[in-house]
Amino acid sequence: MERRTIPAADALALVEREESHFWDHKSVRSKGAVVQKIAAGLANSDGGEFIVGIEDRGSQVAGLDRWQGYQAIEDANLVLEALARDLNPPAPYSIEYLSVQGRENQGIACLVTIRKSESVHYTADQKVYVRRGAATMAISGQAVTDLTLAKGARSYEDQLLADYYKEDLVEEEELAFFLRSFSPATSPDDFVRKQRLIDRSSGAVRVSAGILYAEAPPAVVPKRCAVKVARYNTKEKEPRREHLGGTPLTIEGPARAVINQTIAEVTALIESVSVLMPSGEMAPVQYPPEVLKETIVNAVIHRDYNVSDDILVYVFDNRVEVRSPGTLPGNMTLDNLLSERFSRNPTIVRLLNKYPDPPNKDIGEGLRTVVAKMAEARLQAPEFALEGNYFVVNLGHTPLARPHEIVMEFLDSHDEITNSIGRSLTGISSENSMKDVFYALRNVGKIEMVPGKRGNRSAWRKVLAADSESGNAPPEVAERSSAPAEASLESELLSPGDLRSRQHVKRFRSKRLRTTAARNQPCHCGSGAKFKRCHGQAGRA
Repeated sequence: MERRTIPAADALALVEREESHFWDHKSVRSKGAVVQKIAAGLANSDGGEFIVGIEDRGSQVAGLDRWQGYQAIEDANLVLEALARDLNPPAPYSIEYLSVQGRENQGIACLVTIRKSESVHYTADQKVYVRRGAATMAISGQAVTDLTLAKGARSYEDQLLADYYKEDLVEEEELAFFLRSFSPATSPDDFVRKQRLIDRSSGAVRVSAGILYAEAPPAVVPKRCAVKVARYNTKEKEPRREHLGGTPLTIEGPARAVINQTIAEVTALIESVSVLMPSGEMAPVQYPPEVLKETIVNAVIHRDYNVSDDILVYVFDNRVEVRSPGTLPGNMTLDNLLSERFSRNPTIVRLLNKYPDPPNKDIGEGLRTVVAKMAEARLQAPEFALEGNYFVVNLGHTPLARPHEIVMEFLDSHDEITNSIGRSLTGISSENSMKDVFYALRNVGKIEMVPGKRGNRSAWRKVLAADSESGNAPPEVAERSSAPAEASLESELLSPGDLRSRQHVKRFRSKRLRTTAARNQPCHCGSGAKFKRCHGQAGRA
């Protein structure tokens, strides 16, 4: 326990700091139960800090006048009792008593730092709390069981490095950069000691500090921990070496710098990829900036640093893949990925959040933001998967619109469309699946095959309204055109599989069509092929 006087500017920074997943403040009038609740929530989650001695924003005072602490250290014994006696088990904490220079009469505030615990902590009334954003929430039942199962395993970020000591850490430029904006002002020696970034007896540095502040983490951490970025000129699921576009880039450095550089490099690569748009124009791929940022930040702060491998970011012609070493931590599964959270590296997450403009500002919102922003940009939802010892995020370039809508939009500005162009626009990989889309549109009278183009040269075009009115449409289309408008609209909304099911129900009717003499006559579209090999295929599509 330490006592010190801090400048008014540092005190004001503490007063004005927004409550968050890692920070809270309370009045000295708060009871022990309130302190227990906050301490238990932080210890059961990712750790953090809270200060007792600052009035709420809604009170009658503002600015530094909100600093209203205890008149003596002994008056803060309530806080100590809540942490060490009333919590079961006691929370892992450290306390610092602060007063404001020139305003000593405003009392002493109690700044408490809580570390993430390997145990589940209960308050005196046998309740379990967790921190969710700026709120402390009670959990019970299965949620407590899940939390218990997720505890107990010590993170690799807490391991000591063999040849990297306090004397090396306190001289790092990144640590100096970080502390220039840290409040209250703290020396490097005091900071690394209070944050438990070193072993006090040997001075050995923990892995988390090496990842956060070392100039070259791969030189001090005995595991591979960089980011590799590569460009593959292909859409293949499994790219080959000849698809590699240039030499992969290796990005090393403190976590903050690695995140920023990776985002910049990947953005530049993506902007160099041009794709065919539904309008028919070639345009650079564009993702919402939050999508790339949150995906890369998530990979850096939640990867398993005990796995000796780099984060891999692959930019393909039709997607971006981010591969983070390690499976999902704790109680996390692919099913609860967007509703639950568990931090494998709580120290890295917590201290990275202390930067002035932290890359992980919205704790627990990363992947949810990715999903939401992809939807806003009208791109298909990202795919999350576990492949071997990697957690993989796949960000496709494919528009969110249905393939049928994309085909019709393309034909608004182009005379015809081929299977290859259709697959490029819609992201469909199978030629047969793309044919199903064309057949579905043909069956409702929207498109027809281009006369004279068969085999590999096959193409489709819009059915002109004049053709339908003059009676030149194929029998199937003419018959459907006389049906109610609602039935036609319903057919348009059906997927190819639904259309096949409906045709299966009408198999007898289709069979009768196939036996008519008209099927052996030249097709009306002018292709030169018999009707049964051209538009007559509708009965068997």
